[in-house]
Amino acid sequence: MQSAVSSASRPQDSKEWVMYSASFLSASTMVVPTITGNSTAMSACSNSNGSSCSACPEVTNKCFPVKTERVKKKVFWGIKVPELLKWKGWHLGMEVSKNLVLKNLSLSTQKIKYRPPKTKFFFTVIPQPIFLSPGITFTLPIIFRPLEKKEYADQLWFEKEEGAFCVDLRATLPCHTLSCPQSLQLPACAVGDLTEAWFCLDNVGELPTFFTWETSSPFQMLPSTGLLEPSQSCRVKVTFQPTEAGILEVQATCWYGEDSKQRSSLELRAVAKCAQLLVRMKKKRPEDQDAEGAPKLLHFGRVPVGHTTVRQIQLYNPTSVSTSFRIEMAPDVLAGDRTFWCPTEQGTVCAGETKALSVFFRPESLDARTMDYLTVMPCGPASQTLLKLVGFSTGPAVTLQRSCVNFGCVNLGKRSEQPLWIENQSDSVAAFQFALDWQESVFSISPASGMLGARTRLTLYCAFRPCHPIIYFLRVACLLHHQEPVFLDLMGTCHSDSTRPALLRPQHLTWYRTHLARGLSLHPPDVLAIMLKEKKLEQDKDGALMIAAEDAEDTPALQYPLIPPMAEYFFDGTADLTIFPPPVSVEPGEVDFGDCSGSECPNPVPLCLTNHTKGKITVVWTCRDGCPFWVTPQTCDVPPLKSTALRLHFQPPHRNGLFSSQLEAFALYKVHESGEMGGRLPGHWLAVGEAGGVVKGA
Repeated sequence: MQSAVSSASRPQDSKEWVMYSASFLSASTMVVPTITGNSTAMSACSNSNGSSCSACPEVTNKCFPVKTERVKKKVFWGIKVPELLKWKGWHLGMEVSKNLVLKNLSLSTQKIKYRPPKTKFFFTVIPQPIFLSPGITFTLPIIFRPLEKKEYADQLWFEKEEGAFCVDLRATLPCHTLSCPQSLQLPACAVGDLTEAWFCLDNVGELPTFFTWETSSPFQMLPSTGLLEPSQSCRVKVTFQPTEAGILEVQATCWYGEDSKQRSSLELRAVAKCAQLLVRMKKKRPEDQDAEGAPKLLHFGRVPVGHTTVRQIQLYNPTSVSTSFRIEMAPDVLAGDRTFWCPTEQGTVCAGETKALSVFFRPESLDARTMDYLTVMPCGPASQTLLKLVGFSTGPAVTLQRSCVNFGCVNLGKRSEQPLWIENQSDSVAAFQFALDWQESVFSISPASGMLGARTRLTLYCAFRPCHPIIYFLRVACLLHHQEPVFLDLMGTCHSDSTRPALLRPQHLTWYRTHLARGLSLHPPDVLAIMLKEKKLEQDKDGALMIAAEDAEDTPALQYPLIPPMAEYFFDGTADLTIFPPPVSVEPGEVDFGDCSGSECPNPVPLCLTNHTKGKITVVWTCRDGCPFWVTPQTCDVPPLKSTALRLHFQPPHRNGLFSSQLEAFALYKVHESGEMGGRLPGHWLAVGEAGGVVKGA
């Protein structure tokens, strides 16, 4: 019955019209159940008109179709009818019909009469009584015939014994119509922070409609302008960023239609409150105390170099609004040099809740007190909290079991070994390496390098294998990462069947160092013995020689100074700067043979060995069998304050290799070391010459 009835097919005579109406009515009053009501899908947006809005992605300019609005219905004395029949999209010269459906919801048969519409633009069949059984629907066709382009309105009245009711009939022209909520309540917000809310703007008209939102600060609408096609909806985001506390109610206006003369209003309500963040320290330590009025102090204690430790602070929000914050470090420190850092740069603390932040400390320099500042900056004008960060760096604490290893007397060709432990007493891992070429030296340490865990001990094995019947002394530096070097004195005496030098003991080393400080080490033992005999020298309480008191002008005798380990390592006499003048020197101290690609061995390199003492010395070079480097002559005597020429040879054992060695020589005074003076004060020291060689094969 929804098809239009054209005026050409309708009977013109009144009798024919009565018969036509009767047949129409009889066809429409068939007792057949019909579907009542519209089962339209729910809209994606919810507003004051009753449509709904589902969760959508936060895309401000996304539009989507709006489902057809439901037809509202009412019940009068058990009869369910729609409130309104509306005609849209009609055209002049055409008749459009709609069905008015009545349904009996009561348990008895209902008798209904109806009066036709008053205007000639809406008409229906000739009124006849309608009898509706319980649960039965009745469909009444209503035809709309427009004669001019305007809006039409009429009513169709129904009568029952209980009374009368009507259904509105309306034909509308296409128009711009946007629908939005009447009001929107935004979440409470802290001053300086930002909050947001969403609502749906629906185009319920029949025309594409441009819209523009107009609102005032601190509210903002996104999108502020756009185009909605008919039956489309747009999600609009409202942001609220207050600059002062208070309750705000602002009217937002949406302008649309022809020349933007139509408008819809939306009342925006929001509450702004002052933010506040309290900084607390988790597991507070006694050292986290500072002077009154000073910044809060977060102390990390002592941390090994290269290790990372963490402490936590808590941000408590006592207010009823969520508060955002930023974390800033002191700007005068480069990011690569920063030892304190907080991975959380910004965040939000909900109302009444606590947020934990981790602050890390990783020192990179040894034995340093590091200080930095961290600022907790809440949003808006809330007070900031300055946090002072303090930490100390500690390195390894490596010690040797003893500073001197005396191998005693070892026969030529034999080998002696003694254990020695090295210990790390700190919580930091330590890397160590002994500055000794164990392949070319008569002394060796195994292992010569390695890692020491925190508070661990490692056993080293020191070996002595002499190659000449002389006395041996070598001071070896143990290099440590993040710690000054420690020194180990290695000494021993070698006897053969024909040569038996005096035994070297630790006491002799103590006397030698005292003589070095007093300027007596450059004199040979026989000269010192004569001066002692002539009373020009005397012995102190420790047995070391010193200038006689009457010649020393009552000045105290010099003692061997306490030399810092780093100074002793770098100023050992092998470079231009030295603490004490070396007794023997070799030039050059380093030799590079370069690329030796030929079949023949490279030419020897001349060396100059200088004796800076006032006695004749003997220099003995120790060289293992098979070493690609050696010095000739292997043993030589050098007069006082004189130099001698040596030759450094290099013969690579194979091609395509890289070879390097640190050659070792021992120098001692050439005197007859017998009797009390020779056994008690032997003159001895070490003079090491380095010779490096590199060979490459073609």
